[in-house]
Amino acid sequence: MKKQILLIEDDKIVRENTAEILQFANYEVITASDGKIGLEKALHHTPDLIVCDIMMPKLDGYGVYKILTKDVRCERIPFIFLTAKTNHQDRRKGMELGADDYLTKPFDESELLSAIEIRLKKATNNNKDYAQNGVDSNTDSFAQIKNIDALIKILNNKENHSYNKGETLFCEGNTSNHVFLVKEGSIKTYKNTDYGKELITGLFEKNSFIGYTSSLGDFPYRESAEAINDSKVIKIDKIEIKNILNKNPHLAIDIIGMLSNNIEKIKNKMLQIAYESVRKRVAKTLLLIIKDDPLKKILLSRSNLANLVGIARETLIRTLADFKQEGLLETNRTYIKIIDENGLQKIK
Repeated sequence: MKKQILLIEDDKIVRENTAEILQFANYEVITASDGKIGLEKALHHTPDLIVCDIMMPKLDGYGVYKILTKDVRCERIPFIFLTAKTNHQDRRKGMELGADDYLTKPFDESELLSAIEIRLKKATNNNKDYAQNGVDSNTDSFAQIKNIDALIKILNNKENHSYNKGETLFCEGNTSNHVFLVKEGSIKTYKNTDYGKELITGLFEKNSFIGYTSSLGDFPYRESAEAINDSKVIKIDKIEIKNILNKNPHLAIDIIGMLSNNIEKIKNKMLQIAYESVRKRVAKTLLLIIKDDPLKKILLSRSNLANLVGIARETLIRTLADFKQEGLLETNRTYIKIIDENGLQKIK
């Protein structure tokens, strides 16, 4: 049976040419000339895959995707954005929303067909596992997970997603479609104040989960997440997480523990910002970062470190210079190395 593809594209020539390519590749093609018509056809036909332009009249591609992901009939349909836009911000927005792929016009015929083939194959495997076990691919052992560590071990076998330094995983207010597990690198979460100042709310390294509080509660993301350096993460669909918890309700206790720890850290950080001296806050933050690092090196930029402490960058630089003069640490342009932990602990 032919796979059915919905092509939503307002440019008549591009729509007809692309539809012809897909038909030659033995796909059944449904076309729509704008986002509103495309949305109606998606809900009526529930196609196997959707290729959708972004800039369209009546309803743009982002709007189509957001609406479909909230409908149980369409939320798992593979979705590929198709657009003439080449701006990095536009590409990032599409991927942040959770789309499966993003092709820039003009595209090669082979590029389009390859992207479609990969997404359809992955969707077929996932749907087969859902039908048989109620879980996603690579999760046959999800029914017998003892603890969070065991879950992490299984999840590490899933597909990796790479993020370059400075790339965003998700933005505050976005629909929460995934929980993220850090496999390599470092990720920061942060919030921006009304005055545009960034406050880092968390640092996450290998085997850390990000975004699970929003996804488990079906809330938009409450903060933004960005790669501090080149990183690899694993995306876990929120439906998959719920199925895991249904089969392993005891894991909820571990998750509550993680939530409690996060709340305690945030509370302590707010108390620190409110009542402790700048020197004390910087010292405690440095000690926290190198806690499990045998090399005692900090690779965060000065700006990120200042945002983590909750002070101005210039204030941080002056404080680090004082600590260096006091023999507590060494600094250069790429890292900070702690020399005297006991000395930092005694800072008032």
